[in-house]
Amino acid sequence: MAILKPAQIEQFIRSRDPGLKAILIFGPDTGRVRETAIKLVEAVAKSRDDPFNVVHLEDDALVKDPALLADEAQSISLMGGDRVVWIRDAGNGLFNAAKSYLEHASGDALIVAEAGNLRKGTGIRALFEKAKNAGALACYEDTIRDIHGLIDEELAKHDLTIAQDARMALAAALGGDRALSRSELEKLALYCRGQGQVQLHDVEAVCGDSSALTLDDMLDAVFTGDLAVADARFDRLVQSGFAVASVITAASGHVLRLQRMALETDTGRPARQVVDAVRPPVFWKRKDSFVQQLSIWGADALESAALTLSQAELQTREFATLSPSIANRALISLSRRAQVMRGNSSLHR
Repeated sequence: MAILKPAQIEQFIRSRDPGLKAILIFGPDTGRVRETAIKLVEAVAKSRDDPFNVVHLEDDALVKDPALLADEAQSISLMGGDRVVWIRDAGNGLFNAAKSYLEHASGDALIVAEAGNLRKGTGIRALFEKAKNAGALACYEDTIRDIHGLIDEELAKHDLTIAQDARMALAAALGGDRALSRSELEKLALYCRGQGQVQLHDVEAVCGDSSALTLDDMLDAVFTGDLAVADARFDRLVQSGFAVASVITAASGHVLRLQRMALETDTGRPARQVVDAVRPPVFWKRKDSFVQQLSIWGADALESAALTLSQAELQTREFATLSPSIANRALISLSRRAQVMRGNSSLHR
């Protein structure tokens, strides 16, 4: 089955292929990862909450007992219907269990696994991409077309249209996480209920203060070396109930976005030009910060930052109770690194 495309997932939802025993959904857009997983679960089991046909497994449980995956995948529903084995935060536990199970998979249940951003060639990603009876789908940041489609989709549910200037401001304000984008659109739709069309002042009123913006502030502070702001914003996010795993995932996505931009600046293209042209667009209030970040972080430094975040992600899974401290330490380390590199670049001007 190898690498799956979104169209193949939609086709699977309409008409399930019994030869496909397991699907790994991964990527920096945790909202889209979760949204896709829910669609698959509901398509097969007809509900995400059915206690008989939807089995939730933790990766830690598979570390302790790899055979548990095969046991659940091969079990028959007591009440009839198709079953799903749903695994969130998939890691080494699923890798070891699936490696054994997929060789001779005989169960009828569909395994749906969610994971964070996985590099090409990573064990679990490579396993699902190469298996004949499994597949892997990458969920990356929404493109500008995706964002506009999402705006139309969500507002149409509430019989709302949107003015052009409001649309452009809203598209720029929405981030790369599908779940956060839907949440912002839902708040906006409720705010504008009954008025027919969303105006620019509505967007500015509703989307101007949110955890997503706090997260953006934190990321910009980390990668420009503003240590105090980065630390304060992280504390605020955690205290407000924002998941630590989502913070790390967002930071990894931010690094990936900078890496894509750095490919352009490395060819000699001005950073300002790159930031102005990137899609999905950078929110106008953040453009100066992105230009500064590109002047600080080179390709090698960004690769090192990605490794730091990847290691932090693994450590938070292994030591869940310490996850806020682990994540904070990693982010502060990156912020200090940015301070040093910013100082060095100033000396050479």
